[in-house]
Amino acid sequence: SNLLISIYVFSQILLYYISAPLLMIIFGLLTISNTQQHIARIGPPLHVAHGRRTERQLTRMLLVQVIVHLVLTVPFGIIYSMNAFDPSTRTPNNRAVRQILLIWQQCDNFVPFFLYVLSGSAYRKQLVSILKFIKRTN
Repeated sequence: SNLLISIYVFSQILLYYISAPLLMIIFGLLTISNTQQHIARIGPPLHVAHGRRTERQLTRMLLVQVIVHLVLTVPFGIIYSMNAFDPSTRTPNNRAVRQILLIWQQCDNFVPFFLYVLSGSAYRKQLVSILKFIKRTN
């Protein structure tokens, strides 16, 4: 039973707190690389500054998203690990902190949407056009 709990906790830590940020970075960098290759295949860009601006915007969004993910998930991961491996830390105060951090961690599910909308003008324009379309159909 103790071994199964340890395996479960290690798998949670590995999946949510180590693998997820690494995969976010890897696939984000691959996306940026693919964008650069796509621009190179099309030919020399007419507006080089616009391409660089978009690339910087993508890089900034990637870094902000990874940092926000870590800020929102790591505190819960730490207290979760403490409670799982050391039963003496399961005090009422720690349980309250754990519940607060669990709510904090749930913010990670919707924050990327706002990051993209707020940090990229192209995303803001698209959101406005979608909202106008929805308003017209209603």
